[in-house]
Amino acid sequence: MQEFVSVFKYILQSNVINFILMLVVLGLIVKKLNLGKSFDESISVVECGIKKSDEEKTASQSKLKEAKALIDRLPEDVAELKKAAEEKGEIFKSEIEGNAQKSILSFEKNIDATLDVEEKKISNVLTDKTIAASVELAKVQIQRLLNENPELHNKFISDSLDELDKVKL
Repeated sequence: MQEFVSVFKYILQSNVINFILMLVVLGLIVKKLNLGKSFDESISVVECGIKKSDEEKTASQSKLKEAKALIDRLPEDVAELKKAAEEKGEIFKSEIEGNAQKSILSFEKNIDATLDVEEKKISNVLTDKTIAASVELAKVQIQRLLNENPELHNKFISDSLDELDKVKL
């Protein structure tokens, strides 16, 4: 057992020495490579990243609140837009009806004027045809009378000459 104890002491002493040597070597490496400063810089980069992430999170949360507020107001905005559209529709409807009434009145006036003009044209045409027919009928009547009574011919010529004598030029 004594051997066992001595071997155990030896292992213990040798591992402790190796461990101490390893710590010294690691300390020298850390000092030589300035790993402490590198760790500090890495830690500060991570801290800055965390701060930036927290700021972005806060900004995103405020944007989310604004978006939720807009979404909450959306039905009211839609109702307002619908109401405004209905009001404009009524205004346009009134204007269209007014313009239609004006157009109808204008068309009626134009139709009445056109009818008056056409009536006058027809009246003039009928008057002209009536006059022409009357003259033709009178001519036929006069010729018939002259053929029946030739003495009337001389009387008409005499009356016409008397009428011409009355006209003074």
